Amino acid sequence: MTTIKEIAEMAGVSMTTVYNVLHGNVKKVSKANMEKIQALLDEYHYVPKMGLRALKNNSSKIIGVVIHTSRYYENTVISDTFYSHVIGALEESLRKEGYYMMLYAAEDLEEIFHMSLAWNVDGLIVITFKYHNYIKLKTLINKPIVAIDLIDKEAEDYVNVGLQDENGGYIMTKYLLEKGYEKIYVCARKNAGVDHERWIGYRKAWEEAGKSYLTNDFISLNETEQDRNKNYQMMMKFIGKKTALFFLSDMFAVEAIHYFQKQGVTIPDELGIAGFDGNILGKYCYPRLTTVYQDVTEKGKTAVKIMIDILENRLKSGLDVKQPVTLIKGNSV
Repeated sequence: MTTIKEIAEMAGVSMTTVYNVLHGNVKKVSKANMEKIQALLDEYHYVPKMGLRALKNNSSKIIGVVIHTSRYYENTVISDTFYSHVIGALEESLRKEGYYMMLYAAEDLEEIFHMSLAWNVDGLIVITFKYHNYIKLKTLINKPIVAIDLIDKEAEDYVNVGLQDENGGYIMTKYLLEKGYEKIYVCARKNAGVDHERWIGYRKAWEEAGKSYLTNDFISLNETEQDRNKNYQMMMKFIGKKTALFFLSDMFAVEAIHYFQKQGVTIPDELGIAGFDGNILGKYCYPRLTTVYQDVTEKGKTAVKIMIDILENRLKSGLDVKQPVTLIKGNSV
C-alpha cells in the first residue's frame, strides 16, 4: 500500500501538504500541488472518498444490520430468500448513500447486544426483533435504530418498516373461500409475530363469510425438513376433501408441493396449496404457486431512506410504515 511519505515524494511536496489535501485544508496549498496530490491519491487508491468524509464528519459511515434468528435454519439465515433479498437491498441502498454495511445474525440476543455495543456504527437496522428487545438495544447504544418487521409492539416509540400482514392473511383466505374450499388450514412455524397477524386476517375472512373456524386450524410446522415431512404425512388425510393449505411462507409451500407430488397427489385437483411472500420459489415451481406478494426489496430501500432521514435530522421517532400486499393467482389452488 502506498504511504503518505511516498505520495509526498512523488508530488515533490512535504507530508504536511499531503495531509492538508487529505483533510480538505487547502488554503495554503497551490492549485497545481493540490491537483497533483489528488491525482496521485486517486491513482494509488490511497484513501477512499468515503473514508475521507468519515474523517471530516466524525462519522464511521457504517450502518449495522442485525438479525435475530428466532427460528431454526438448517443451513444459514442468509439462505432464507426473505433475508437474502432484504440484505441485498439494504447493502445496495446504503452504498448509494455513501455508507458501508456490517451484518450480524444470531439467535442469542446477548450476543447481538454485545456486538452492537462493540461496533462503531452511525445506526442500526434490526430485523425480526421483538419490541422490548428493540427498546433495550436502543437504550444500550443510544444510536438511531430502524426496525424491519418489528414484533409485539407495545407503544409507539419506535421506527418500523412492516407489512400489511393481517390484510395478506385476509385476502388469501377470502380468495380460497371463494374458490369453494370448505376447510383451510394455516401452516407456519409458530402462531407469533407477523404470522399471528396473518392468522388474524384469516379469522377475519371466515367471520366475514359467516363461517366458523377452529383454533386447531393453525398447524405448527416442525423445524427440520425431515420432521416437517411428518407434518405433511399427517396432512395426507386432507386429500380429496375440498381442503386448502395456506402456508405463511413460500418456502414451506413449495416444499409441501414437492412432498405431495412425490406421493402421487395432484395439485390442485386433490389438494390446494397457497403461500405468502411471492418470491422466486413460487414463481418457478409447478404448478405455479398462488401466493401473497410482498416487495422485500422495497422494504430494504425504505428502511435505508428512513435511516438517512433520521441521521440528517429530518425524522425522530414514532413511524410505522406498513407496505401493501398483492394476491398473485397461480395454479396451485
